[in-house]
Amino acid sequence: MVRSAVALDGPGTATESNPDKQPAVQLIAQDGDLLSNLDDKVQVAVAQPSYTVRILYRSRGTPLQDASDIWAHMGHSGWQYKLDVKLERQSEDPQAWQGSYLIPIKQLSASWHLETQMVFKGLVGGHERWDNKGGSNWTVAVEVAPGVGLVQALNPTYASTRELTSSLLLRLEALVAARLLTPEQGSVLRVLAWQHDMGLIKAYQEIRNNKDERQVAGVLAGRCSWLRPPGLNVVHIASEMAPVAKVGGLADVTASLAKAHQASGLLTEIILPKYDCIKYDDVKELKKMATLHVPWGPDPNRTIETYVWSGLVDGLPVYFIEPNCSERYFWRGKFYGEPDDGARFSFFSRAALEFLAQRQHEAPDIIHCHDWQAAAVGPLLKETYRASGLARTRAVLTIHNMAFQGHLNGAFLQHMGLTPRAAHVTSPDIMLDGNAPPPAPANNSGNPYGHMWLNLLKGAIVYADRITTVSPTYANEVLGEEGKGLQHMLQRHRHKLAGVLNGLDYETWNPATDPCLPAHFTSEDLSGKRACKAALLRELGLPFDGVLPGSNGHDSNGNGNDSGSPWGPNGRPLIAIVSRLTQQKGLHLMKAGLKAAVAAGAQVVVLGTAPDPKDQAEWEALAKEVGAGGDARIVLRHDEAMSHRIFAASDMLLVPSMFEPCGLTQLIALRYGTVPVVRETGGLADTVRDVAKAMPEHEKNGFTFTAKDAPAVEHALQRAINAYRDGRTWWQQELMPRIMRQDFGWTQSASTYQRIYNEAMH
Repeated sequence: MVRSAVALDGPGTATESNPDKQPAVQLIAQDGDLLSNLDDKVQVAVAQPSYTVRILYRSRGTPLQDASDIWAHMGHSGWQYKLDVKLERQSEDPQAWQGSYLIPIKQLSASWHLETQMVFKGLVGGHERWDNKGGSNWTVAVEVAPGVGLVQALNPTYASTRELTSSLLLRLEALVAARLLTPEQGSVLRVLAWQHDMGLIKAYQEIRNNKDERQVAGVLAGRCSWLRPPGLNVVHIASEMAPVAKVGGLADVTASLAKAHQASGLLTEIILPKYDCIKYDDVKELKKMATLHVPWGPDPNRTIETYVWSGLVDGLPVYFIEPNCSERYFWRGKFYGEPDDGARFSFFSRAALEFLAQRQHEAPDIIHCHDWQAAAVGPLLKETYRASGLARTRAVLTIHNMAFQGHLNGAFLQHMGLTPRAAHVTSPDIMLDGNAPPPAPANNSGNPYGHMWLNLLKGAIVYADRITTVSPTYANEVLGEEGKGLQHMLQRHRHKLAGVLNGLDYETWNPATDPCLPAHFTSEDLSGKRACKAALLRELGLPFDGVLPGSNGHDSNGNGNDSGSPWGPNGRPLIAIVSRLTQQKGLHLMKAGLKAAVAAGAQVVVLGTAPDPKDQAEWEALAKEVGAGGDARIVLRHDEAMSHRIFAASDMLLVPSMFEPCGLTQLIALRYGTVPVVRETGGLADTVRDVAKAMPEHEKNGFTFTAKDAPAVEHALQRAINAYRDGRTWWQQELMPRIMRQDFGWTQSASTYQRIYNEAMH
């Protein structure tokens, strides 16, 4: 368990403002200091004319356990001010480190309010390592009320504070739209909200459920007494967001990156299409907040009535775009795979910009566009909406997968409002798709641009102020053959290109708290993982030939298989494949690996769906073939809860991708103590390091191969199976705890994105 403590020196009197509920900060008066305890790890006391933060960090059992040096990376006021504080090792306990961080009151917009965050970094074996509390940082927010003293913070978890803040942001939007707050008041209150002003947020907590909007507006307007220096306002425009609209990793990245940035002080919002197949049970406070008339069609005067809905998704503010049109763009019962996908998402991009241009407060600093579905934002922002109040807004494009680029008939230039600039944007250096055959004559319809195809992703590359891919290796690969025909364009714009490794949302993916699991476990106590394995095998109708704790040497079937088993008390290795069953993911290697693993005595579970009907039919046939035995099961459906159970139960995860921009499954596997066996490409090469390679031991975490043929995957799996069988103690007591402690959270990547945003602004 990570252990740390923080103290702020100073005298005062403590009070509790919410005695009926378990507070996030328990206030204790001790030796004249104002103290508060935050989840038994953080203590706070307040003094003036400066705040002195005393840090006590206990590295035992953390990623920094054997560090030679440790620093506290401290920040306050939304990380506007930050500093690395060198900690000193304590002589009485070599795993205890102390230091101090001084914050002058002049750096705070209000002398009675302090909010500080911290993570820790150190040198372990000569390599820099981080401890970021599983991706959520340590956060302390305190106020000093005149004559009262320290006022407790809001909620038991940062996740609940995030939801309250996001709800406030959406409420402010609605109050400004209803003219109950002025745009100036709305702007001031938005700044206070995204900087987590405790007074404002607590005031809103008390009136959140009040249905009288005038009373709510009056209370909030009373908080406009001071204004902090603003941070960046970032709006993500994406086609997916977990958990409400998820097809692949894009959904996880949209949600996780937004949460990480809101935690660091950025105002972060998301715009999604309002699909009919959204998981609406996961959207809170959903309501229609605005009606737009979005220009769209060959007639420049034609508009589509479009509704903007607002809601909270996992505590984040989200806006949903719903066009009221005969094409029923997002009422198709699915997210993608329609013949008019190019038109659907180009309209979505234009409607999102129309919404941002018509809002009653300042334009966002950054629009972060994700993949081809939001690619039309780039040319539209620079060519059409620059004069509509978005002149200072910059565009950042993240390419999650170059294989999907978005093709659109040139006739839609008129729909998009780009016709006056058509001769420019349809040049081969901008949006013209030189790799696609001309459209069928029927599609031309007399339109002067109907004879050409546009490449939306190509246009976004040209118009974006900065471009990222989702791993450093993939950023290099797309400059070659993985550029899928756009490598020369990317080479021309490589000065804007960077690879930023995706992180993993450790709030969602946590084996110690995951609600989908039958048992929980940590790197210190792995017994729950064995229970998860037994439960999953029982669910799948496969035998578990290991031994559960307290079973008196008998397995779950009553058989006496303990030390007599060649596999040991955990039974045969269970190897998982959790993937979309597509050619990109290495279908032939999956099948070869499945058969090789079973031949070697392992068990295999496959979870996924194949978009191609031919591939689906082949997997259905294979499922019938292996389903009668006790070695393998193939589950051909999307099942989010089952994926959690599989990650927790399995001993290994096979990821034999032909190319992989980043990949999240291997990061989830590591988090759940499941050893990845992967092909070295893209983000897989950046995150999985073979146990047999010459490198520091603490970096090793899996088994890798490079070739694209069956012998390569068979050999890698055999190495892993042999290691599982012959090195039981090493596997259970060293490898599994080690990979669970490795940090692939969002802290470092989110900080890199923030730097990229700042570069784009300048």
